[in-house]
Amino acid sequence: MNFFRTMFRCCSGFRPYREVRDLPIRSSLLYLVQLLALLGLVLAARFIPWGWQMSDIVGDWTQAHVPPFRIQQGKVVADTPQPYRAGDGDFLFLLDTTGKTTTADPQAMHGVLMTSDAFVFWLKPDRDPASPVYAQRHSLRGFPDTEITADYVRNFVRTAVFMSVPMLLGGALCVALAQVLLFSFATAVLERSMANGLRWTQLFNIALHAVTPAATIFATYAAMRLQGLDLQLIYIIAYGIFLIGATKACREPMAEEKTADNEWL
Repeated sequence: MNFFRTMFRCCSGFRPYREVRDLPIRSSLLYLVQLLALLGLVLAARFIPWGWQMSDIVGDWTQAHVPPFRIQQGKVVADTPQPYRAGDGDFLFLLDTTGKTTTADPQAMHGVLMTSDAFVFWLKPDRDPASPVYAQRHSLRGFPDTEITADYVRNFVRTAVFMSVPMLLGGALCVALAQVLLFSFATAVLERSMANGLRWTQLFNIALHAVTPAATIFATYAAMRLQGLDLQLIYIIAYGIFLIGATKACREPMAEEKTADNEWL
């Protein structure tokens, strides 16, 4: 079956899933890879230019606010008076190799702290000082010797944007396969008690193709960059609706099948 036709049919209703329930698992897996690759390219085309623009913004900010320093043999070397602070409540940069500052500043929503031998990145859901702070500390041991400049930061952001595309694609594939296996095995246990229950391979195909509408909706909203939407919840709801509806539609006999059964009576 044509890929784009399958994609359209899987988003148009529940009955079309009868066309894919008996496909070889290999064909279904190939379809999933093609689907995620297509949606990944769409998101990449939307976010790479944005990431490129952000790299220039971050680089210009670094040039204007961050004093020159370098990393040498896993240590931060800086001549500027410390502790050094730059930024505001949205983003704060801290440089302190003296040991006076060792934790994140809860007054800022996002920030980076450079210590003598590590850096700490943190973020918060809002500006409320009482809100929880999610921080990660990373050692500079083994980090290549380099001078932290605006050009270095700009190139680092651009590299991270490009590297994130295959990493996110691989992560999405693993998550999709995990949920497909979970739902297909769980449903297969329930189907054993039904007279017209579906086989595991059929349930696997249904669960896999039900990713289509959910992932398409997720990618569309993500590309639009709408604020205030819980994309994870939207994905789960859309996937659940199509999974349940498609499973029910694939279990029920079609009109011609009912007619054929009646002719034997």
